[in-house]
Amino acid sequence: MSSIPSSARVVADGISFPESPRWRDGALYFSDIHGHTVYRLGPEGKEVVARIDDRVSGLGFMPDGSLLAVSMLDRRLIAVAPDGTQRVHADLLAFSHQFINDMVVDNKGRAYVGSRNGGGPASKSDSLLLVDTDGSVSVMADDMVSPNGTVITPDGKTLIIAETAAGRLTSFAIHADGTLHDRGIFADLPGLHMDGTCLDRDGGIWAGGGGHGLLHIAPDGSLIEVIEFPGRMALACSLGGADGRTLFVATVGMSLIDNLAFIGFDRTRDAQVNSEGRIEAMTVAVPGSETI
Repeated sequence: MSSIPSSARVVADGISFPESPRWRDGALYFSDIHGHTVYRLGPEGKEVVARIDDRVSGLGFMPDGSLLAVSMLDRRLIAVAPDGTQRVHADLLAFSHQFINDMVVDNKGRAYVGSRNGGGPASKSDSLLLVDTDGSVSVMADDMVSPNGTVITPDGKTLIIAETAAGRLTSFAIHADGTLHDRGIFADLPGLHMDGTCLDRDGGIWAGGGGHGLLHIAPDGSLIEVIEFPGRMALACSLGGADGRTLFVATVGMSLIDNLAFIGFDRTRDAQVNSEGRIEAMTVAVPGSETI
């Protein structure tokens, strides 16, 4: 394992708290949690896709092209049609006791959503929820530790999810009906932080490591390298660009920690904080997989 300083360039700034970058149709989509906004970053810069009346985190796309966005504190999935019209796709309030966070949407339109339910990591009280295409909700696992960045392998048979506070990537087999089974460990790196993830063509995973930097994890679960962002936190990432070899990284300043403590669960305070968020980009050797 090697540790190297980042050579990334800033491709977007003026963002309070960037999260959940997703490459789609020649552009990068990402959310600004404290800005309550979803952006699209294309050749001409960033543009607003949707403003959500809540903190917004995980993103995905439905088969009809609609954007699906996590409304965190309301614990809803909001569908944003191509014309900008918004509707509630699913209400997860009865299944989530605190807030919902990151999400992946498969090519059938099924969403896998991480729920934080209160309690520390030792309580293993968090859950992974499945939202079917009709908006119905079911619990896939109820003993998770801060479920976060999630990917699905290109064959659609495996889901890999970060358990942030545990420093772990957990895998599940996906059955034809979308339910999850055969839980296993993809990578176990205690002491490290696992946030938003993306999958490369070789089966390796890039993961935001918070203050530890950006983590590159091999298909066998070993840590290949750490890319450092001095004075900043690496939160989430996505592979894209014309050849799939541009790694986009959502980063923030270290002020994020104090900002989170200040605002708590009071979203009316969100406009008072700015964690100096950016989208940074670098070129990597292995392109992204053709996956979700």
